[in-house]
Amino acid sequence: MKHHLNISKEDLNYILLEEIFNIIGSRKSKTIMVSKGVKNVNMMILSIKIIFTSMFFDISLDFVVRELKRDKKLRKFFEISDVPDALQVSEFSSRFKAESYIKIVNSILMTIKPLKKRGKRTFIVDATPIELDYNIKRKHRSKDHLNKLDLKWSYSSSYGFYIGFKATVVIEYGSAMPVAILIHSGAPHDSKIFREVMENLRKRRIIRKKDIIIFDKGYYSYRNYQIGISKYQIVPLIFPKDNFKIKKLDDKLTYPLQVFKDKKS
Repeated sequence: MKHHLNISKEDLNYILLEEIFNIIGSRKSKTIMVSKGVKNVNMMILSIKIIFTSMFFDISLDFVVRELKRDKKLRKFFEISDVPDALQVSEFSSRFKAESYIKIVNSILMTIKPLKKRGKRTFIVDATPIELDYNIKRKHRSKDHLNKLDLKWSYSSSYGFYIGFKATVVIEYGSAMPVAILIHSGAPHDSKIFREVMENLRKRRIIRKKDIIIFDKGYYSYRNYQIGISKYQIVPLIFPKDNFKIKKLDDKLTYPLQVFKDKKS
């Protein structure tokens, strides 16, 4: 049985959600959304709040909506009086392609807190599944219907089989500041989106030579080490699997790892 979403000022999830809600609901964020083609800004903000809450507490959109209808304090926390149905939230969210969300979120992130311009920086990359609350037991969704909404059947160890997206988040270690979010339909393997993550960070001039970027085992492959070191000149700390061999990696590199060594050390 799931617990209710009772508001608590001591709960770290609610503390962080409050910070996120303040940013999403700010005048700057609303201006950015309008510039990216969002007409119903209030519904967009509410949809993002509901989706983030479902992610933070690992619950469905439908459960969040039911709790909003039940709890007056929760509605006050969300700054709303009327609560839409979960289906309305899902259908509204599906109107926008993943690229639209990426542009909106990344534009908002860059207005919050500029990154320090000097010195080496460390970034942490991780991904999480986002399940849309499609009641597949009561109503079947065909592959053609899902393709029109840019959705796919996916699988994760935490959700099992689900319909939704994968969100990849990049955080600067020093400030705990999110600097980029990428959204993919379905659940592509992390190792296959390594290059896309790196290219996004490079194009937006977030990473520089010799920056350290930390990935979990999902991004592991010898090819990704090679891409990170040779093409982007960063230190890719990808947690290796049991069969990792440093000699095999060294044979694939075009120049030695010593180039990252500080001359003064």
